[in-house]
Amino acid sequence: MNVVLGSTRSLVVPELKGVSSSAAKNVKSMSSAYASVPSYVYRSAINFTGNAPDIKKATIITSSDKDIELKPTQNGGYIVEPETQTELIYGNNATKFLNKTNKFEYDTQITFPKKASGTLYIDGKKINIKENSTVLLNKGTDAKVQVEKGYPQILMTKNEYGWYQKHSNSHRDNQNLRDKFNELIYKNSHLYNGEFRANLLSDDENKNNQIVSKLKDNGFIQDEKDGYLKFKKYPVWDYQKEQLKQKGFNNEELETIKPVYEQIRQTKMDTKLTLKASADIMPAETVKKLKENGILYNNKTHNDEIFWRTNFDSEQNLRDVLNSKQIYNEEQSTVVNAWRKDSKIGYDITGLKFINDDAAVYSLDDKVNNWSMEKSCWLTNSTELSCRKNNAPSIGTSIVQADRKEPTPMSKLRKGEHLHTHPGFSDKSQTELYVVTSGSAALTVVRNGVPQIKVLREGEMAVIPPNTPHCVNSVMGEYEQVVSQIPSAFQYGLAFKQNYDLPYGYTEQGLEEQARKELLSA
Repeated sequence: MNVVLGSTRSLVVPELKGVSSSAAKNVKSMSSAYASVPSYVYRSAINFTGNAPDIKKATIITSSDKDIELKPTQNGGYIVEPETQTELIYGNNATKFLNKTNKFEYDTQITFPKKASGTLYIDGKKINIKENSTVLLNKGTDAKVQVEKGYPQILMTKNEYGWYQKHSNSHRDNQNLRDKFNELIYKNSHLYNGEFRANLLSDDENKNNQIVSKLKDNGFIQDEKDGYLKFKKYPVWDYQKEQLKQKGFNNEELETIKPVYEQIRQTKMDTKLTLKASADIMPAETVKKLKENGILYNNKTHNDEIFWRTNFDSEQNLRDVLNSKQIYNEEQSTVVNAWRKDSKIGYDITGLKFINDDAAVYSLDDKVNNWSMEKSCWLTNSTELSCRKNNAPSIGTSIVQADRKEPTPMSKLRKGEHLHTHPGFSDKSQTELYVVTSGSAALTVVRNGVPQIKVLREGEMAVIPPNTPHCVNSVMGEYEQVVSQIPSAFQYGLAFKQNYDLPYGYTEQGLEEQARKELLSA
């Protein structure tokens, strides 16, 4: 699937060992192509009747003439990536596995798609898991996941890639990964502090300027640095809407403001889970001084925890604030070191509903593309947290849903969906797997230089090895796909996705028509 991390104007393409100069040139040339392609996801109000209860067919789709049928494991799952021995278990078999499991031996991702829900029991807590959510569990975690309804999907990774570096600012030998982490710190500091740019409201610049001026004149928003804006207060939308109405905002203006406001407000609420730390991370007298100066919340009920007021966009930003409060020298270094050690800024924590030392729960409904601040279809990826220890998941999973009575090109539902490959470099590679839980999809796959259409029906899975040109051409029915990348490589930029041009004599329109015929006949 299309890995879009928002605007790529400042994209850093890492130096990857084993990448040919022509491949590197191809990767860099993609930057302009994706700069204007947001990560749209089509999720209208869909009244699904239900998903497939099991995987009926699992195959490896090769670029040669013959597919390879996968054989089930003892768990009723499938080994979908041999090097890491990643196992996928879906549906009734996943429920059976969870019923007998109280300790997770491997890093595990449990996804609850449409019409599925459950409960996580961990450390004496009970966390409800709604549809379109995922649970991330570190290896060795004692927990119980109970399926209440529907059919979950489990991915367990038994081994790590030797070459793989997770998303972190601690990469000593890869300046590009450090730069990308710091870039995300800057982006997130605005998003997580409730700040936005005017162009997020609509595509009409004049309309945006008029709304912004009206919001400023009536005291709803204020200017922040670097051209960002911020609402002064973030009450629930219904209350905010009434306040706006009283100041003369019409229905069209309210409809323009609403999605941006609700998205920013939800993101602020999600990230509060990661703005707290143990109070013993700094001396008590320093904590007291930070509370008195408004750098920490002066909370009364949780004396064993501290709560930062702001997501600082850099160490220097924090030092500037400390200098303004006359906190200097060794005490300043103590604060900075504590912030650096415990800060979660720089990770994608949108949609976060629960987190502790060993687990995290995310909801797709509140996921946001950190670069463009638009809705994202990526439920998990390698730039987010799997627990408070700053671990990142090595598998990324996206969900796309649509309800289409007639075959519909995926490019109309999800912009930027075109033929591409996930390269297998000399020492690095990425595998992608598609599970169609409802409806049917037509994959375009290039075999021996010839594009072909392969239909995936409800309950079928396709594993796409590295260097196999493919894309979801068209979909039909109450459609849902759960697509995972092993490993997720968002921290590497676009180096793990390359566009693939159709061979001479073939057109997208011609393949879409072929897909239409095959979907209707299927």
